Amino acid sequence: MEQESGSGADHVAMRWNGWGDPRKAKELPRAVRTLLPLLLGRIRRPEEPVSLDAVRIDDSALTAEDLDAFRSVVGAEHVDESAEARIRHAGGRSTPDLLRRRAREQRVPDAVVRPAAHDEVRACLEVAGERGVAVIPFGGGTSVVGALDPDRGTHHGVVTLDLRRLTGLVRLDELSGEAVLAAGTTGPEAESLLSAHGLELGHFPQSFRYATIGGFAAARSSGQNSAGNGRFETMVTGIRVATPTGTSNSGAHPARRRGPT
Repeated sequence: MEQESGSGADHVAMRWNGWGDPRKAKELPRAVRTLLPLLLGRIRRPEEPVSLDAVRIDDSALTAEDLDAFRSVVGAEHVDESAEARIRHAGGRSTPDLLRRRAREQRVPDAVVRPAAHDEVRACLEVAGERGVAVIPFGGGTSVVGALDPDRGTHHGVVTLDLRRLTGLVRLDELSGEAVLAAGTTGPEAESLLSAHGLELGHFPQSFRYATIGGFAAARSSGQNSAGNGRFETMVTGIRVATPTGTSNSGAHPARRRGPT
């Protein structure tokens, strides 16, 4: 089948310094604000949050040659050095991540690179390996385990590889119910694509709105409905991963087998 793309029309970027759709932010009701000091004692009034345009970051450590090498793979328009993009990709959504976003000076990746295909991901990793640049894969930005921290380690620079252009239903076997989905497809996009064929994934972690299929697989995701459908790894029959040394393909096989081996 021809690859089907998810509708990104209703995809709204998450708050850069918090969870959720910024259009739906609400203040706590007055009754709750009155009750909290009674339960927790006197609460200091929080400081006003730092606005995104007030955050100070270092200049990119990437050389012109580094940037040109990535541009040759994904196109110049998909290598983003803007301060906003770098700040928005400077971590996940754990409590330490969100506390760091209160600071005026923040550590960020040196650029955001957006590949659109598996081969482009692999080529970006080759460029990074050749040029001594660390790579942080980025899906929906919902990680709570520090996986998105822009650590350079021993490398001279670090880029975030944003996978949101890798989206869609690649292949579907309606008889077996097995679907191949691109890594950057969000939970809502996956459900929309599958529902058009009378199917559903049925995986609903708290991060469902923004998290991606690739992120579900990488983190062995679980969620509120895991009791009914199982953790995400029980749904995965095969996976193809671009690595710095080539492509790793696990092949297609069920998570559990029965009968003689």
